[in-house]
Amino acid sequence: MFSFPKKERLCSYSRIQELFAKGDAFLVYPFSIRYIIDRQGEGKSTVMIVCPKRYQRLAVNRNLTKRRMREAYRLNNAGMKIALREKGCNIDFAISYVAKNIFDYHHLEEKMKEVLANIEAKILEQDSK
Repeated sequence: MFSFPKKERLCSYSRIQELFAKGDAFLVYPFSIRYIIDRQGEGKSTVMIVCPKRYQRLAVNRNLTKRRMREAYRLNNAGMKIALREKGCNIDFAISYVAKNIFDYHHLEEKMKEVLANIEAKILEQDSK
């Protein structure tokens, strides 16, 4: 139930290039999100967690931030997955950490919930168009 397996991670170079070239974006500080919704799918999501060296210079801090982001995503993505299955679409998205300072886990979890709620709204909004 609360897992984040390899098949849910965005690893394909061509799909990542397409995501950053053609994808839509929004910001929920401290996260920047880029996404592509595919209407013909079976309800799958793939995500890429990014913490650039530009914002977190030390590898220790980048790894800590990515661990916290993955955990927050893993525990709170159920609503988004249900919406994807109901609408029969796939989504690829990247969550980038764009803050210079490191926030604690509880703050990141609240912001991740906002991100996932926004993505869920975009899925439902796209369907009504």
